[in-house]
Amino acid sequence: MQQEPTKGISGRLPARLWAVLTVAVVALVVVIATTEKRTEPGASYKLDLKPFTKVDDKDVAFRQTARFALNLDDPSALAVADSGTVYVAGKDAVLLLDAEGHETARHAVKGTPDAMAVAPDGRILLGMRNHVELLDATGKLLAAWKDLGERGYITSIAANADNVFVADAGNRVVMRYDYGGNVLNEMGQRDLKREFEGFVVPSPYFDAAFDQSGELWIVNPGRHGLENHRPTGELVSSWYKPGMDLYSFCGCCNPTHIAFRSDGSVVTAEKGINRVKVYAPDNTLIGVVATPDDLHAPSDENDSHSPVKDLAVDKKDRILILVGPMKAILVYEPKTPGDRKP
Repeated sequence: MQQEPTKGISGRLPARLWAVLTVAVVALVVVIATTEKRTEPGASYKLDLKPFTKVDDKDVAFRQTARFALNLDDPSALAVADSGTVYVAGKDAVLLLDAEGHETARHAVKGTPDAMAVAPDGRILLGMRNHVELLDATGKLLAAWKDLGERGYITSIAANADNVFVADAGNRVVMRYDYGGNVLNEMGQRDLKREFEGFVVPSPYFDAAFDQSGELWIVNPGRHGLENHRPTGELVSSWYKPGMDLYSFCGCCNPTHIAFRSDGSVVTAEKGINRVKVYAPDNTLIGVVATPDDLHAPSDENDSHSPVKDLAVDKKDRILILVGPMKAILVYEPKTPGDRKP
């Protein structure tokens, strides 16, 4: 005997009832989609950064002594040459400034560099999102190095006489090049034998710089600190300061930028709580350079952008802060005893 095929649910329900159920389900979906039932979290669950943005005057160790206004759109990168000339990059241009902030030259470029360095011989290196462009001292394009792929996002360049170190936030590595554009080695891969966990880079802030003795330091932003690496990549030393207090780095990824002074102290910039500070060689806080009020920027942990586009230290050991929204470089020097209130 041949059995009848088994009927599904739709086959067992009357057509009228099936239509009613369909209408009911659609209506429920519409109600869920258009009704916001979530309420704002209570005050105890909200992250309020305002208490952490307040800085006592006794903690401010520097004062602003100059402001260099820039005739430049979208200022994005800053460097100081061995000669003392200040270089600032922005949309379609690289400007050269003297120690007083006067523009002495201007080089045309295509696009807005995300990073810049000046070699000891005056050649200029520009990070153009996913590749490096090498210019001579007059601004003439010498070469465009091989791009780093779709994920490439160059955020910092540090250059000495022999090597160019390029921090790629997209690929979470630092590439070591020669001046011919050849990759000598890559650093950043996790290496547990060397007790190195790798670079943690949650956002496009990933900086590298040389200290006063020529040692290479790389920010590990997701770990809230700095690491000293050999040119071949080995980790030499590190220090991390995660936390919410003035002495630490908070948020997803800080510091955003670093620069070294001649005494070995390091200048750091942060986002979220927008401020600039200086740490001694033993990693203790010397003091605040610029507060959120100085930078005219509200502190917001949810803001992924920082008003501070770059940092540098000039030949006079002054701290230069490139503030994008201001289209200006703010210049800071240590306070004298008479400047500091008790």
